[in-house]
Amino acid sequence: MTAPLPLISSVDRVPRERYREWWDEHRNVAIVHRAPDGTLTVGTSATPSFWEKVLGKAGVRLAVDVSDHRRQAAVTRTPLPCSDQAHRFTARFDVGFRVHDPANVVSRNIPDALPVVYGHVVHQIRTIARAFPIDEADRAEEAVNRAFQNEVRLPEGITIYLCQIHIEPDEAATEYIKALRAAQRNRTLGQHRHDSAVAGARSEQAIEDIKLDGELARDQRRGTALAGMSWDIEGLIRQHLIKHPEDTDRAMQLRIEWETGQAARWELGVERNEQMFKFLVDKDFFRPADVAALYGGGGGGGSPWTAPPGLPPTADATAPVPTAPVLWGNLTPGGAGSAPSIQAKPAVVVPVYVLLDVSQAAAHFIAGFNDALRSLHTALAQSPDLATGLRLSVVGIAERPDMRLPLTQVGWGTDVPHLSAGGGLKLAAAFDGLLDLLPGDVDGLKKGGGRAHRPVVFLVTVAPPQDGVAWPQAQQRLAEHRYAPKIVACGLGESDPRTVLRCASSSELACVAAPGTGVPEQTVALSALLQNTVLHLGRGVLAGHPDLVTEYPQGLGPATAS
Repeated sequence: MTAPLPLISSVDRVPRERYREWWDEHRNVAIVHRAPDGTLTVGTSATPSFWEKVLGKAGVRLAVDVSDHRRQAAVTRTPLPCSDQAHRFTARFDVGFRVHDPANVVSRNIPDALPVVYGHVVHQIRTIARAFPIDEADRAEEAVNRAFQNEVRLPEGITIYLCQIHIEPDEAATEYIKALRAAQRNRTLGQHRHDSAVAGARSEQAIEDIKLDGELARDQRRGTALAGMSWDIEGLIRQHLIKHPEDTDRAMQLRIEWETGQAARWELGVERNEQMFKFLVDKDFFRPADVAALYGGGGGGGSPWTAPPGLPPTADATAPVPTAPVLWGNLTPGGAGSAPSIQAKPAVVVPVYVLLDVSQAAAHFIAGFNDALRSLHTALAQSPDLATGLRLSVVGIAERPDMRLPLTQVGWGTDVPHLSAGGGLKLAAAFDGLLDLLPGDVDGLKKGGGRAHRPVVFLVTVAPPQDGVAWPQAQQRLAEHRYAPKIVACGLGESDPRTVLRCASSSELACVAAPGTGVPEQTVALSALLQNTVLHLGRGVLAGHPDLVTEYPQGLGPATAS
């Protein structure tokens, strides 16, 4: 326990013979004379006479300590809450004080200065520290010390001329901050690992593309070279000698062997044909006219037989004429014999706009929104067949719309938008921004014979809009436009369900966060809603019926007016 610091002592109790000695020891005191009628006079040091004491006219003389005092103390019994009211600060302070009004100290009868001084300092620390989070002890300390930069005069007649405070979290809060910092580091490391993995995947994909391009180019050159190559034995030997000129002797030997074998086979065939011919003639199987027709060449070339001497060659006018083969290929449309041309239908593309609340009220949701956008990007990049029929745009909405990703087909090369919070939410600016975007975007998709499906908008809000009168009119203008989109409204945080219902194109497309759901769970549910709905749209485009179907994941539920 801190020893008390008495301020008031009685001068009259000092013996006369020790008064001079006492006065020399107590130079830093102020003498306050209290008259019998209660009047206080500061500076009276004369000793009352005997008769003044006897007659009751002397009053009382009190000595008030007016010297400078320094004390150090720690706030232990009074808890110092932070802004979340769940954690506590600890504080130590060095305080210097003195009495500036001795009469006031006597009139208020303040025997001990410490309760007055400590009480004021602890109250200031508690009041100021309550405005800061537990992990901002340094800022709380700076604010408290700033409050004591100048002297503070207390109504009790005491001046605090110096006060230096040191504030830090208590033991439980320190453990909490350590856990929080560890979680933040893990999150940052996870983000870096994700970015590294994405960069690695893109690099590997680029390398594979380069290899594939090289293989295709080599195959094309190889095909061009083989197209002009002779495939008879002479051509094959020539190609072999080009690559292996050292095999010339072996190649020539192979050619001689091949030609010798070909001659032997030809002679064997001639011999067998002559034997057969002689057999048929001996048996009187052929008549002279038949022999003339057989050797006259009517049957076409290619026979190794030669006409016997004395038989003139004849041409058979009735021999069938070989017909040219039928060739199938690409016929010119409209030409004779051309096949009917088939015109492919233009591709259907669905423009999708994601409008996210980035006002100051949504600051706690921004990290979750960025995670949801990264997850949607990864899902579309991993499904290029679905992404072909979709175009995605991301817009941050606050005081004015902020285009973070123009309408584009998402792939691995698409940059993931990054959001930051600030300002207030104004829905009129968001709806007017859509009015400016939609005509140019939709008309651009229609160029080249394409077809654009009705746009789909995901409108995500965290707080009520600050333009309560203007935004319904802007919404009406958007609804009457020829490119009016289907709006899926999602209310998180402190959003008004009635506003969410009014923003959505229908009640089935309006949802809000379930009661009691935390910020991380809400953003995870939003991520699931975006991925499920957008991928379903992509599958619908492939199937030819891009219907908008929303299934609310855990953490989201239908918005109601009650």
